[in-house]
Amino acid sequence: MRNLSPILLFICLTCGVAAEAEHPSKAPAEAMNKLSSLSGDWQLQVKASFDDGKTWQQSEPVSVQLVFKQRGLMLEEIPLQIVEQGFNMHTLITYDQYRQVYRKAAIDDVWGIMDLYEGQWQEDKLVFTNLKAGTLFPVGEDTWRGFRLTMQVSPDSRTTWIDKTDDMGKSWQPAFILEYKKKAS
Repeated sequence: MRNLSPILLFICLTCGVAAEAEHPSKAPAEAMNKLSSLSGDWQLQVKASFDDGKTWQQSEPVSVQLVFKQRGLMLEEIPLQIVEQGFNMHTLITYDQYRQVYRKAAIDDVWGIMDLYEGQWQEDKLVFTNLKAGTLFPVGEDTWRGFRLTMQVSPDSRTTWIDKTDDMGKSWQPAFILEYKKKAS
């Protein structure tokens, strides 16, 4: 009889995991549903500051598409136009129900680094940083740059403010503003 208990336990655990895998978890689906208005085609305008927000340079607008995949549990942003000046970003956003954080992976076509962010809602904005993940960028001999992304979402437009830090988040300076306008369907 002693050998039967571990076998029954294994069967129960295996059946439970299989049943859970057939039905996506409610928590990530609900969390990702908060971003449902982002799905569609957008016009993206990037503004960059190289002097901590004193002046801004504006790029040409480009088209991007945001699509839900993985049964609605992942949001993918795909550049539809490739710009020659600057960089093109491909991003993925998911929700980690066990740690209760959103995760964002951002991959550009200049450095090729998969920059990883974790974030949570702060009032009406989704705020991410790459500090915990440690996917920082070297900007000096002993200086590593991190970023904070603050995303405000509305049905027809959204803005993401990107701030930089060279001191692990003790201070932040403006670096980029991403302005999205939804294209008519």
